[in-house]
Amino acid sequence: MTEEEYINPNVTVHYNVGPGHELYNPDSAEEFAWEELRGLRMRRLKKVDTYQGVLLYNSLTEEQQDELATYRQALLNLPNDYDTPEEAHANMPAKPSWMN
Repeated sequence: MTEEEYINPNVTVHYNVGPGHELYNPDSAEEFAWEELRGLRMRRLKKVDTYQGVLLYNSLTEEQQDELATYRQALLNLPNDYDTPEEAHANMPAKPSWMN
């Protein structure tokens, strides 16, 4: 038996637990959406942090440094600026065009 075929008998998996299902909890669904948004935001902040290193930061133009600071602050403010995770996700700040 391969690892993919093994099903742990102590684990119950529920599929299609969406609106209308008896196990659906809209509060936990929203909290999960916020957590996903925070994870995406954290990955983007880590990317920004690579540019915050002294050598790389000093190689940026003043305009790029300002764009980086504005982008970073917008990412930090994201969860507080919107009422729903969908609204926050729709307004995810765009990274500066020079960032890869």
